[in-house]
Amino acid sequence: MKIILRAILITLPILFFTFFYLYINEDKYYPGADFRKFEMPIFKINSLYDESNISNNDLKGAYLVNVWASWCITCRVEHGFLSKLSNEGIPIIGLNYKDKKDDAISWITKFGDPYELIIHDLKGELALDMGVTGAPETFLLHNGNVIAQYRGEVNKMIWNDVFMPIIEKEEIFNND
Repeated sequence: MKIILRAILITLPILFFTFFYLYINEDKYYPGADFRKFEMPIFKINSLYDESNISNNDLKGAYLVNVWASWCITCRVEHGFLSKLSNEGIPIIGLNYKDKKDDAISWITKFGDPYELIIHDLKGELALDMGVTGAPETFLLHNGNVIAQYRGEVNKMIWNDVFMPIIEKEEIFNND
């Protein structure tokens, strides 16, 4: 009986750690990636720059929707890569999240504006409807549907491993 108990006590932790090691080291494992598809929530919110309204009807076609704020340190880190994507012709919509308008405009003026338009979500209502848990988060939007979401900094590795396979499979940004 003692031999069986010892074998179980040795085998179970080894199996657990082996499974955990293989699961974490899987090449395409990104804890911030979410591939559930859902419709973009219906909204009507002001632009960051003026009092004009932006609604979900303005977001036809394919876009990245990037949730950012001037108070977000990681947003500053990811901003250079977003600017590079924008310069390569990837359309990006900014969703300014729980930020004072003046702070957001100063931040964009200082670091550059990679966005085609910026939605000013002062209270975070649209972000909440989209399932945002914090900034930064980036959504791949196609024809009114969110088809991928990433919580955290988008960089070259995340772009290539999380977003590009979907963009290539769905032929997004090629035919719009």
